[in-house]
Formats: sequence, C-alpha cells, structure tokens
Amino acid sequence: MPMPIENAVIKSLPIFSSLQPETNQAIAQRAFSRDLPACYTLTIEGAPAESCYFLLSGDVRVLRMSKEGRIQVLARLTPGSAANIISLLKEEKINRGTIETLTPVTVLVLRREDIDHLVLNYPDFVRALLNHLAERLTNMTDLASGLSLYSVRSRLAQFLIQLGDSSKTSSGWTQDEIAAHIGTVRDVVGRILRDFEANGLIKRQRQQIILLDREGLYAEADRSLA
Repeated sequence: MPMPIENAVIKSLPIFSSLQPETNQAIAQRAFSRDLPACYTLTIEGAPAESCYFLLSGDVRVLRMSKEGRIQVLARLTPGSAANIISLLKEEKINRGTIETLTPVTVLVLRREDIDHLVLNYPDFVRALLNHLAERLTNMTDLASGLSLYSVRSRLAQFLIQLGDSSKTSSGWTQDEIAAHIGTVRDVVGRILRDFEANGLIKRQRQQIILLDREGLYAEADRSLA
C-alpha cells in the first residue's frame, strides 16, 4: 500500500538534501512510499515511464538487455540512490532500462506529472536534478571507457577494489551479477577469481570476497588493453 512521506525522510535523501523547505514540502505533498519484495521488476526497458524512484532501503540493479538476451548491468543502487529520472525528463517518456529489486526494498515514488510540476515551479529542484544527472553521466563515461580500454581481468580487479573501498558489502554478489556488471560472462569471472585466489590476491569465504593483496590488485587493474 502507498504510504505518505514525511519531510524528514525527503531531506535525508542526498539528492534532496540542499532543497529549500518549501520545495521539500511540495515533494512531501506529492510523493508516497511503497514496500516491494525481492526479485520484483520495477520498470521494464522500452515501456512507458510512469514514475521515478528514490531508494529508502534495500538494493536494486539497473540493466539493459540485448535482443540475444545478453545483460549489461548499468548500476547497482543502494539506499539514498535515485532511479529512472532520466526516463521522465526525455520527451518520449520511455524507460531507459529495467530496474529489478535484489532485496526487499522501500522506495519513495514521484509520478511523471509530479516531476513536471516540480521542474516548472521549483528552480532548486531543477538544480538538484542537474547535479544528479552530472554524476550519472560521469559514471556512464567511466563505464564506457572501462569496457573499451581495459581487459576483463583488469575490469574485475577494478570492480573488487571499488567494492572494497565503498561502504557496500562484497558479499551478496553472484558471479552472474559481477559478470553482467563488468560486461562479460560468468565462466570468465569464475576463472579469473580462481586465478586471483591462487595468486594470493583475494580469499573467498562463504560467498564473500576478501582482498588480501591490494597492491597486486592495483597492478592488475592498471593493465590497459594493448
């Protein structure tokens, strides 16, 4: 069931942290929250975009799929993240990717008409969206350059280092998810992980990856394609 949102919840989201009180109140009057189970498809790539989502709890992933069924994970989002904003800002209002829940989640929802109203009437809301889009563009640029400039082995090392440096846990990632995230297939990820483990770079324990030799991983991560 949709639930109303308190101002403090909206203020806690990084994208809205700098908004004026009246803008915060305008969002609270229009937004609502939903509790969703794991393995729930929130949006489908190519379908009409009806809403955007702000993650209050749980994890989701954003992906695109080729006609042959090959998946590219664009992002794995954690609490505080925003999803599907770009789809609502484009003229055709089509979902740019599929969003799937990885765990039970709670999302704050703003519908298409709510976004239109806020954009037209609250300049600080527009600035917040621009800052978010700039960050997303930076992430997509890094993803594209990684796919074109680095080998799968280097991309996997970079992924492990980034995961270790972030607040995200290195557990809960299946080899299929890692493969989709770095643009390869499960068998290749498994083979490289075994090699990293044999060389003393990592240790795998109960579906968790522990980094043992960061310098060695940095060396692997820095090897660009010839």
